[in-house]
Amino acid sequence: MEQKLKLEFPLDLEIKYDDPEELFELATQEEFVIFMFSSALAAIKQSIRKNKSECVIFSIQNYNVKVAIKKEHYKIFLNKAIKHYETLEDYSKCSELVSLKSRL
Repeated sequence: MEQKLKLEFPLDLEIKYDDPEELFELATQEEFVIFMFSSALAAIKQSIRKNKSECVIFSIQNYNVKVAIKKEHYKIFLNKAIKHYETLEDYSKCSELVSLKSRL
């Protein structure tokens, strides 16, 4: 049975690296990309439910940076997420995101 984690938003991250190339490598790892999309989508869903004007997706604590999306850009992000999940052939997730987008 798959156990779901209850995440709190914004997601607090700490990124450490020795070489900037390591960041590029991390950004191309499928597991990391899927994790970031999942976290961002969960944060956006929560923001839509709470009718927030902005969604802080995550913060990078050791750089004092917050990544946020304004409500007027949710559809743009959802379109990108749909394309991402299409490439993974995860059509149930695509359907879920199209439904979410229609609520905006």
